[in-house]
Amino acid sequence: MFGFGKKSNITTIASPMNGTVIPLSEINDPVFSQGILGPGIAIKPESGCVLAPCNAVIEQMFETGHAVSLLTDDGLQLLIHVGIDTVKLKGMYYTIVKNSGEKVNKGEVLMEFDAAAISAEGFDTVTPVVVCNPDDFGKLSFAKEGTVKAGDMLITARKGGS
Repeated sequence: MFGFGKKSNITTIASPMNGTVIPLSEINDPVFSQGILGPGIAIKPESGCVLAPCNAVIEQMFETGHAVSLLTDDGLQLLIHVGIDTVKLKGMYYTIVKNSGEKVNKGEVLMEFDAAAISAEGFDTVTPVVVCNPDDFGKLSFAKEGTVKAGDMLITARKGGS
């Protein structure tokens, strides 16, 4: 009657880093700015550490360390991509802390990166955080532009569209 014991149909995704939130549409990469991989938000990082934004399983830690895909318990697929075109760095300036297949808890370090060195190589370190399976969720809400701290709410996904 009151819903006690029911699993929530809301998934919250925290910011994986400190930085400044910007819309995906402002990213200088059409794959992200046009939402080809899915809707999301981006962060201009203040530091070189990516934390797990929720409890999840790492579906894929890219061998170059520039991106990670996560799967939450309720099926939300999330991509965190550190920088634009940074796959071209072939792993330079990235340190992988967690690996594919590992279960992680919110706040655990997933990877680290040297933002200054990446920028010095001419790459933008803006970090898209994208929901790759939005059709499985009825409603997505995103944090407003501005300063965000790791652990602050970034994305809310609601199953069933209510």
